[in-house]
Amino acid sequence: MDSGEQRRVTVLERCLGSLAAVSPAPPPLQEKVEASNFSERLQLNYCPTKHSEILRSLQPQEQPAFAAAREDEEAAVEIHWTPAFGRYLVAARDIAAGEVVFREAPLVVGPKAGAGATCLACLKALPGDTWEGCEHCGAPLCRPQCGGKGHNERECGLLALLGLKHEPQNTSRIRQLNALLAPLRVLLLMERTPAVKSIVDALQSHVEERRDLPIGRFVETHIVAVLRERLRLAFAAEEIRRVCGVCDTNSYQVSEGEGKVGRALFVAASLMNHSCTANTQHWYRDGIMSVRAVVDIPEGAPVTYAYTNVLWGTRARAAHLATAKLFTCGCERCGDPTELGSHISSVKCRECPQGLMLPPSVAGAPWQCRACGASVSAIAIDTLVRAGGAALGRLQPEDARSVAATLAHLTRILGDTHYVVVEVKHVLVRAIMATSLLDITQVDLERVLDLTSDLLRLADRLQPGLTKIRGLLLLERSRALAELLRRCNTGAEGDTAAHLEAKTCNIPGSATLLQNLTEDLAKCEAILLYDSRLSEVTEVKQRLETLQPVIKTKLLSKETKKINVTNKITGDSSRHVSIGGN
Repeated sequence: MDSGEQRRVTVLERCLGSLAAVSPAPPPLQEKVEASNFSERLQLNYCPTKHSEILRSLQPQEQPAFAAAREDEEAAVEIHWTPAFGRYLVAARDIAAGEVVFREAPLVVGPKAGAGATCLACLKALPGDTWEGCEHCGAPLCRPQCGGKGHNERECGLLALLGLKHEPQNTSRIRQLNALLAPLRVLLLMERTPAVKSIVDALQSHVEERRDLPIGRFVETHIVAVLRERLRLAFAAEEIRRVCGVCDTNSYQVSEGEGKVGRALFVAASLMNHSCTANTQHWYRDGIMSVRAVVDIPEGAPVTYAYTNVLWGTRARAAHLATAKLFTCGCERCGDPTELGSHISSVKCRECPQGLMLPPSVAGAPWQCRACGASVSAIAIDTLVRAGGAALGRLQPEDARSVAATLAHLTRILGDTHYVVVEVKHVLVRAIMATSLLDITQVDLERVLDLTSDLLRLADRLQPGLTKIRGLLLLERSRALAELLRRCNTGAEGDTAAHLEAKTCNIPGSATLLQNLTEDLAKCEAILLYDSRLSEVTEVKQRLETLQPVIKTKLLSKETKKINVTNKITGDSSRHVSIGGN
């Protein structure tokens, strides 16, 4: 490691040492923790002579607080460096699944670069032309007194020079604003808090690699020129290019619910390497990111995060990584044409009923079915996938009937496992379950059970562990099952209980539907411990508690009747039957 790289590592270690990593209690029991502004903490804690500290993690059962790490507590992660991977986080000890590895406030938060009109103060998406611009600069706000902290006086004075005051609904200027806002906020933070400059300079920017690419030309025209010439910022052009690279390379998408989505720049989180089967995921709540282990992470293993949607196919993931992150992933999944047996990139064979056309190892080569040997040109397959993607883009996610029709059509074309079809399955589950439960038909509720079962099997292969997708799928499945059981309780659906028992109780070791549902809710609660939808898990558990005694009685009665009929035929004496639960 050369002296420049050693200096950057030292800066980042000091930055990590200024953070306190804790595991919050699950909301809504959690008291809101008031964290000081991250830049203020840097200003107070950053010192060139400060002894380097390692970020620590507290166990989930400990009380939430922004407390200093204890001297006797074993470090959770540390920074390593190699020529191949650069700087990255490694587990300094065994980290258990479910443990929060660290929590972190962002340096800056701003709208997504490609988003439409977004409130600069709170990041709420603004529909159509119904929003009002800031009375001083004309930039988008959800209301004049939003209360969000994103838009300040200094920023407002600069944005006034963009001319939005006179045409606040100008779509092209809004998109230009969203692209430059995160870099602008980083530059203003560096101006206000000089210690931040050392942190930003230590982060990866790919500034040289980006220079001659389309993104480099976009930055030059739409950000560097605008910030220097129209907003009259005194920062050097190269400094702005570097900050743009840091934002694009290291930012995370964050969401606070209620349509509030943006991108945020974190320091510790930016040090996690990518993996297509990552061992952490993050939750963002009340302005704090919690990074959590989704599987056990052994000491010495890299602490990883997926930079792409892991339910995309390999070529889609590779294209995103090459364009946005400027590297190629060489993991086991990326080298496996079946993608760990999921066949999420495979396309249905037209020649045989069960065959799948697998992606070739060489780009542009024909795709071949392993079942019958038939081959199809890469151009033909690309055309099919593009058509599927176009159909996905035209979906009306609130119209479950239309989504179901699209799913049936794309399944016939691409097969049941392709990632475009998988995404439509997700959309259909959300579309059905977005309706009031009372208005969903039994057929659609049972369709949700089938779809979530398929998607959960896929998640087991591609996103094992305590992952969000698993938690959210279990939640929708549990909501559907609880509603079907409620109808059984009221007698509205006849033999629903017995039907569901036969339909869902096929897992070895699980005795009954009620046991399955109780176990699913427990898993769901553990996974969504830091998620905004945790309250929905609690609601389903409460509904189940009121239904459980009656459902048990009905199932027991039905089983007893069957036994009595058998006894009359065989002459056997009656016996006790236990139907699930305790």
